[in-house]
Amino acid sequence: MSGSERRAATIAVDGVVAAPGERVTGIVEVDLGLAIVGVPVVVVNGARPGPRVGITAGIHGAEYVSIAALRRVAVEVDPAGVTGSIVASIVSSPAAFAARSIYVHPLDGRNLNRAFPGDPAGGPTDRLADWLFTRIIRPSDRFVDMHCGDMNEALVPFVGMEEIGDPGVDAVTRRMAEAYALDHIVVGPSPGTTTTAAARAGIAAILAEVGGQGRWPEEDVALHAAGLRRALHAAGVLPEPGAGPRRASVVRAEDVWLRSDATGFWHPAVGVGERVESGQRVGEVQDAFGTVLRTVDAPVDGVVLFLVTSLAMNAGDPLLAIAR
Repeated sequence: MSGSERRAATIAVDGVVAAPGERVTGIVEVDLGLAIVGVPVVVVNGARPGPRVGITAGIHGAEYVSIAALRRVAVEVDPAGVTGSIVASIVSSPAAFAARSIYVHPLDGRNLNRAFPGDPAGGPTDRLADWLFTRIIRPSDRFVDMHCGDMNEALVPFVGMEEIGDPGVDAVTRRMAEAYALDHIVVGPSPGTTTTAAARAGIAAILAEVGGQGRWPEEDVALHAAGLRRALHAAGVLPEPGAGPRRASVVRAEDVWLRSDATGFWHPAVGVGERVESGQRVGEVQDAFGTVLRTVDAPVDGVVLFLVTSLAMNAGDPLLAIAR
């Protein structure tokens, strides 16, 4: 049954149950094998039939702008104005949030956003990915994954999306991405992520990133929240949201990630939003005494999309990404 054909009906996410015209919140216990975590869920069930939109934030536990923005929108939306429904996971990785963990889940050291669609019989990260996919993503007609730079990352605001070759789905995806109105729209798949898993299930899906470095200033939260409201309007569930902070978007073909192959001290030579040329020196990794262990050059022309800002660097960690 397509979103346009859905009838207004009760929506349940495990024990969080909302009848048409209701907003219901609750903590859902999820068994990860080694521990049970409580995921805060909001279900906003509109009185009128329409598409179901799933939203996640806090896939990475220290990405605070995304969490603060989703919490704001989810608790402020009036169910009487919703066509269809919104099902939101406010903090999608509670153990990582509590541990202030960057990148990985503290129970097994794995990146949740490389584990989708998950495995109910796997380790903690696989089990959490499976729960989020089966409860939040797969039942939806559209999906938004809200992120920001991690505690050690700065970035320019951008939206990620991919096209699946279905004109109807791709058109909705593009409208949602453009409606978010951030600096860049990066097009292309990223295996193991929420949005690629959603796209492979035939769901219009976008990822949005605003802010970072362990902070949640009002300017960033307001930009993320306004973008989400516009995306929900483009998805067909909210009325026109009115004025709000927005940026002019530039479409980028892909983003190229650079990772360190050495452990040491990271010294970037560029900043976020800076244009770079192929072959340009973008940083170096030094040892404790200043000896250069690795030099890092840009492999392509483009714009620095995000940048790790911590001095400490481990082999295998990301350094920066360039949007072509």
